[in-house]
Amino acid sequence: MIDGEVVALDAHGAPDFAALQAALSEMKTKDLIFYAFDLLFQRGADLRSEPLAKRKAELQKMLKRHTGSRIRYVEHLNTGGEAILTSACKMSLEGIVSKKLDAPYRSGRSDDWVKSKCRGGQEVVIGGWTTTNGRFRSLLAGVYRGAHLVYVGRVGTGLGHAMVQRIMPRLEAAAARKSPFSGSAAPKSAPDVHWLKPELVAEVEFAGWTGDGNMRQAAFKGLRENKPATEVKTEGPAPVAKVELSKAKQKTSKLDAAAANPVVLGVVLSNPAKPLWPDANDGEPVTKIDLARYLQSVGAWMLPHIHGRPCLVVRAQGGISGEHFFQRHAMPGTSNLLEVVSVAGDRKPYLQIERVEGLVAVAQIAGLELHPWNCHPNQTEMPGRLVFDLDPAADVPFATVVEAAK
Repeated sequence: MIDGEVVALDAHGAPDFAALQAALSEMKTKDLIFYAFDLLFQRGADLRSEPLAKRKAELQKMLKRHTGSRIRYVEHLNTGGEAILTSACKMSLEGIVSKKLDAPYRSGRSDDWVKSKCRGGQEVVIGGWTTTNGRFRSLLAGVYRGAHLVYVGRVGTGLGHAMVQRIMPRLEAAAARKSPFSGSAAPKSAPDVHWLKPELVAEVEFAGWTGDGNMRQAAFKGLRENKPATEVKTEGPAPVAKVELSKAKQKTSKLDAAAANPVVLGVVLSNPAKPLWPDANDGEPVTKIDLARYLQSVGAWMLPHIHGRPCLVVRAQGGISGEHFFQRHAMPGTSNLLEVVSVAGDRKPYLQIERVEGLVAVAQIAGLELHPWNCHPNQTEMPGRLVFDLDPAADVPFATVVEAAK
């Protein structure tokens, strides 16, 4: 008995959940691959009490004769997880799974293995769908909290024409007359809203949670056939105290947990209430946590303008009125959420921001301004953008600057 996963691979050899769904629904399964990562029973012997390292060694020996077949052994890397996760995210993979090599096999969730994702992943219950002018627009998603299905947002990305055609018979078969969602935040009935019985479970990925608990930039991956809808709950990160770390890191983590510092997209913010700007025209200062949440919310719009370009960060630990510090290069202690890039003529690597979590990491170090190069993305020696700098007089309103720019 082997533990593993059947996957469909895209043109680059990476797993593609949507392609798997398509292959299964269209009965075109000849190219699917079974990746084997654990061995539970062999020749009548129960291996579950053996350490993972021994089980994998036996599995690798057993699968040697299947080289090149549709059953493949999953190699593992016995090294630091942060570097591997960074590499996985650069390759556009979903993330990594870290396991204890000396652990026995236990069914279900346990502290013996940890899943780290490049983007948030969540199973959701589909409670309805919307249309615009009679054409499909988005799914309405929810999760169970107790006995109530709570609305967590719309899913519109990842639902091309072919995918909609594939899932529409399932949606029509689950049609209902009234909303399955509970709570004041639930969508209201309207001519373009079609309700469903809370039966269908979907896998989605998303950029993070909004302050009111909705998913941001949710993308449809496919329907799940192997999980009852009532078991779909909000997924979250493992509590810090339960994560196995080295002694040095464990001490820091306990201090962080005790301080109850806010976390934005997984980035722990120290001194989150520190004022960075004195006023936001409401009599209240703009704090570090405000900046982090702002960058989280606008990150998807910012990234195309800074992607692939070295970036100078203007830092002001004491706020906008304090001393400023210009940081071009990576320094000791630089967050691994920030990338580095080599530039001709400079031996020190430059900073580069490639993901929304990196923007939040900039907020953590009180980075108030970002100045990306105007090179072509990923080509530092090639001009790629021309900037016109409009400097209005002090009495010219910003709306006039916008008008002049247009």
